[in-house]
Amino acid sequence: MFNKAKLNFAVDAVILVAFLAATVSGVVLLTVPHGGYQGGRNPYYGQTVLFLTRDGWNDVHVWGSLAMIAGIAVHVVLHWRWIVCMAKRFAGFGERRALPGSPQPVPVVVTEGEN
Repeated sequence: MFNKAKLNFAVDAVILVAFLAATVSGVVLLTVPHGGYQGGRNPYYGQTVLFLTRDGWNDVHVWGSLAMIAGIAVHVVLHWRWIVCMAKRFAGFGERRALPGSPQPVPVVVTEGEN
Protein backbone atom coordinates (compact mmCIF):
# COMPACT_ATOMS: atom_id res chain seq x y z
CA MET A 1 0.00 0.00 0.00
CA PHE A 2 1.13 3.55 -0.69
CA ASN A 3 2.02 5.76 2.19
CA LYS A 4 1.50 9.50 1.84
CA ALA A 5 5.10 10.30 0.88
CA LYS A 6 5.14 7.70 -1.90
CA LEU A 7 1.79 8.91 -3.20
CA ASN A 8 3.00 12.53 -3.24
CA PHE A 9 6.16 11.44 -5.06
CA ALA A 10 4.15 9.52 -7.67
CA VAL A 11 1.80 12.46 -8.29
CA ASP A 12 4.72 14.88 -8.55
CA ALA A 13 6.51 12.52 -10.97
CA VAL A 14 3.42 12.42 -13.21
CA ILE A 15 3.25 16.22 -13.15
CA LEU A 16 6.95 16.44 -14.06
CA VAL A 17 6.69 14.02 -17.00
CA ALA A 18 3.56 15.76 -18.29
CA PHE A 19 5.25 19.16 -17.94
CA LEU A 20 8.28 17.96 -19.90
CA ALA A 21 6.07 16.49 -22.65
CA ALA A 22 4.08 19.72 -22.95
CA THR A 23 7.23 21.86 -22.92
CA VAL A 24 9.18 19.86 -25.50
CA SER A 25 6.17 19.54 -27.78
CA GLY A 26 5.49 23.27 -27.42
CA VAL A 27 9.03 24.10 -28.52
CA VAL A 28 8.72 21.73 -31.49
CA LEU A 29 5.38 23.26 -32.47
CA LEU A 30 6.93 26.73 -32.35
CA THR A 31 9.81 25.76 -34.62
CA VAL A 32 8.18 23.43 -37.19
CA PRO A 33 6.54 25.31 -40.06
CA HIS A 34 2.84 24.73 -40.61
CA GLY A 35 0.28 25.55 -43.21
CA GLY A 36 -1.26 22.27 -44.31
CA TYR A 37 -1.15 20.60 -47.68
CA GLN A 38 -1.83 23.77 -49.76
CA GLY A 39 -2.52 21.82 -52.93
CA GLY A 40 0.93 20.24 -52.85
CA ARG A 41 2.80 23.57 -52.74
CA ASN A 42 3.95 23.27 -49.11
CA PRO A 43 7.38 21.57 -49.03
CA TYR A 44 7.14 21.14 -45.24
CA TYR A 45 3.84 19.21 -45.32
CA GLY A 46 4.27 15.84 -43.61
CA GLN A 47 7.72 16.71 -42.23
CA THR A 48 8.64 14.63 -39.18
CA VAL A 49 10.65 15.64 -36.13
CA LEU A 50 11.79 12.76 -33.92
CA PHE A 51 9.42 10.36 -35.73
CA LEU A 52 6.31 12.54 -35.24
CA THR A 53 4.53 14.88 -37.63
CA ARG A 54 3.19 18.25 -36.55
CA ASP A 55 -0.19 16.62 -35.81
CA GLY A 56 1.54 14.02 -33.64
CA TRP A 57 3.39 16.71 -31.69
CA ASN A 58 0.12 18.58 -31.29
CA ASP A 59 -1.44 15.44 -29.77
CA VAL A 60 1.53 15.06 -27.38
CA HIS A 61 1.14 18.73 -26.41
CA VAL A 62 -2.60 18.49 -25.74
CA TRP A 63 -2.47 15.20 -23.82
CA GLY A 64 0.62 16.25 -21.85
CA SER A 65 -1.14 19.46 -20.85
CA LEU A 66 -4.29 17.60 -19.80
CA ALA A 67 -2.26 15.11 -17.77
CA MET A 68 -0.46 18.01 -16.07
CA ILE A 69 -3.77 19.70 -15.19
CA ALA A 70 -5.13 16.41 -13.79
CA GLY A 71 -1.95 15.88 -11.76
CA ILE A 72 -2.12 19.38 -10.34
CA ALA A 73 -5.78 18.84 -9.40
CA VAL A 74 -4.85 15.64 -7.52
CA HIS A 75 -1.92 17.49 -5.90
CA VAL A 76 -4.26 20.24 -4.65
CA VAL A 77 -6.72 17.65 -3.27
CA LEU A 78 -3.91 15.85 -1.43
CA HIS A 79 -2.69 19.11 0.14
CA TRP A 80 -6.06 20.77 0.69
CA ARG A 81 -5.82 20.85 4.52
CA TRP A 82 -2.42 22.56 4.31
CA ILE A 83 -3.75 25.10 1.77
CA VAL A 84 -6.71 25.98 4.00
CA CYS A 85 -4.45 26.23 7.07
CA MET A 86 -2.02 28.57 5.30
CA ALA A 87 -4.84 30.69 3.86
CA LYS A 88 -6.32 31.11 7.34
CA ARG A 89 -2.93 31.96 8.81
CA PHE A 90 -2.19 34.59 6.15
CA ALA A 91 -5.70 36.05 6.51
CA GLY A 92 -5.18 36.34 10.27
CA PHE A 93 -7.75 33.72 11.29
CA GLY A 94 -5.40 30.91 12.27
CA GLU A 95 -4.15 30.32 15.75
CA ARG A 96 -0.73 31.76 16.45
CA ARG A 97 1.87 29.28 17.58
CA ALA A 98 5.38 30.12 18.63
CA LEU A 99 8.13 28.48 16.62
CA PRO A 100 10.15 25.81 18.42
CA GLY A 101 13.18 27.34 20.09
CA SER A 102 11.79 30.87 20.09
CA PRO A 103 11.43 32.73 23.37
CA GLN A 104 8.06 32.20 24.96
CA PRO A 105 6.14 35.12 26.48
CA VAL A 106 6.25 35.19 30.24
CA PRO A 107 2.98 36.07 31.97
CA VAL A 108 3.34 39.00 34.33
CA VAL A 109 1.00 39.22 37.28
CA VAL A 110 0.60 42.64 38.86
CA THR A 111 -0.93 42.73 42.30
CA GLU A 112 -1.70 45.69 44.41
CA GLY A 113 -0.27 45.26 47.76
CA GLU A 114 1.67 46.89 50.54
CA ASN A 115 4.82 48.80 49.75
